Amino acid sequence: MRRAALALLVLVLAITGVGCPCVRSAVNASPELRWWLFSNFGASKMCPEMMKRGVPLKLQALGAASVGRFFPQQCNVQVDDARKAIVMTASGTGYAMLPVTRRVGFSVGMTVEYLPDFRMEDDSMYVWGKFNRFIVPPELRIVGVENALVNLATKTPAGDVATLLGRGIVEGEIGRGFTVVRQDDGDDFTLGHLEPPEKPKRHFKRGDDHVVLASDLTELKPQSRDYLGPFEINDSGAALFFRAKVDRGPVTYAVVERSVGDLWRRSYEAAQPMAAPPGMLLASGTMAGGEASLKFPLERGSYYVVVENQAPAAFAPLGVTLPVPETSAYVSYSAEIGDR
Repeated sequence: MRRAALALLVLVLAITGVGCPCVRSAVNASPELRWWLFSNFGASKMCPEMMKRGVPLKLQALGAASVGRFFPQQCNVQVDDARKAIVMTASGTGYAMLPVTRRVGFSVGMTVEYLPDFRMEDDSMYVWGKFNRFIVPPELRIVGVENALVNLATKTPAGDVATLLGRGIVEGEIGRGFTVVRQDDGDDFTLGHLEPPEKPKRHFKRGDDHVVLASDLTELKPQSRDYLGPFEINDSGAALFFRAKVDRGPVTYAVVERSVGDLWRRSYEAAQPMAAPPGMLLASGTMAGGEASLKFPLERGSYYVVVENQAPAAFAPLGVTLPVPETSAYVSYSAEIGDR
């Protein structure tokens, strides 16, 4: 009982007082204490955090920009004290824009073993989920494909579809583990392992008194979208601030409530024709090339910011894309919460 009270006190200090050297030293020096704290207080937060918003998917062969997104819909975590491991079972749906295939929607389920840890620094806390193994490898199912002639064996310039989705994107990304860097002005999430003082890249300087929810780079091929978020607003006096830099625009944007965005996204994953949202549009407009700074005063809730490249796609007679280069738009963005 005394140990539990002491550990709880250390956890509270760790969360609220990362600048205290005595707390940092005690926690950083004790793997046993860090595991006890994480397994008792941190593990239960993994699924709620994972299910808050989509996970950007990238493929090294295609560059640094996101080419799709995975949205966890079910998640369960078990603590394995003997192995000092967290076993997470997750499933969900997503989409990717790939060479030749264009838009591909998929569902996937997997069970992953992570070795969690964290470290306290002067100005931040690093939380790691170090990938250890797939207990159940990703089970991938295609739910929609824009090119009707494509199947899992179809070859693309970066490999066949099954390999790109199953190994290159899903296994390759999830298998990198994750890093969360908690700072006073927001949590930065990235797939992969970062050691202090390295931090995930932020594409814009944070606004005064803003909390950063996400900052990334996404590629939009002609006639494609990316469903950014959902972003949660917990204060009725807050607004969602969206800053972007658009290369090779213009790009349109739309803001919708999460339930509307989920339905809209599922039709996109199913490779249905591009259509308007199946519900109320809260804001919309066009971002030309260059920087844009947008402010959306919204009520409490969860919202998507959907960006779209409406340029015509390359002509593809009988489903075979002609060798004509397409011009993708690139959007670097920062989503932040602040006072109205």
